[in-house]
Amino acid sequence: MHIGTLRKQVTIQAEQSTSDGAGGYALAWSAVATVWAEITPVGGHKLYAFGHLEGRVTHKITLRWRGDLTLTSAMRIVYGTRSFNIHAVMNRDESNQWADLLVEEGGGV
Repeated sequence: MHIGTLRKQVTIQAEQSTSDGAGGYALAWSAVATVWAEITPVGGHKLYAFGHLEGRVTHKITLRWRGDLTLTSAMRIVYGTRSFNIHAVMNRDESNQWADLLVEEGGGV
């Protein structure tokens, strides 16, 4: 892979809980890092859920490996107004050079 294919600037976000002042907590997304990535559509399908059809689109997001950051399925990727929930993180060739993320577009985690 050539670094020139990483043309999309994306934000890696993690969910954090903060006190709501009433003994509970509120969940919010906070930016962890902004990096360059490649976003490739992988597939899509429709499913019947909650009384209507929903479309699901999956992608592979490739970015440079970050030794200072552990990517997990509790995080998401944001590109513009689009959000991608991370389902799997793969260290390509176990070489600590490229991370391939299998993601699903939209929806909550």
